[in-house]
Amino acid sequence: MRTEPATAQSRSADCVFVRGLEFEGNHGHTAAERRGTRRFRVSVTLEVPLAKAASSDRLGHTVDYWKVSEIIVRLGTKSTYKLLEALAGAMIRELHKVYPAVAITLELEKLAAPCPGAPASCGVRLLRPPLR
Repeated sequence: MRTEPATAQSRSADCVFVRGLEFEGNHGHTAAERRGTRRFRVSVTLEVPLAKAASSDRLGHTVDYWKVSEIIVRLGTKSTYKLLEALAGAMIRELHKVYPAVAITLELEKLAAPCPGAPASCGVRLLRPPLR
């Protein structure tokens, strides 16, 4: 049986991720939503080669998930957006300022969104390539 070698597209990329990061913020389409706080949850994946960090054991050779978490929570709690898309976009832009060479996938959920049927969450997922 002949197997084809893995290609860059078929292999899983190395990544650093933060899953289930929660904060309270004043985001929503209506003024009433923005006056009160709601809970939000973010999961983010940053695709980055990790071979150097795996052999060096140095933080400078990887993505600092503490810094990633700090950026997301700061933007989520210190700013106000009407759309989840705008908030998620701002988070990715800030992450790219620190880590321009990484591809970023960010999922942002509004927990217990005020919608018919009482969904557990509603949200968006943005995928952005590296800047360079």
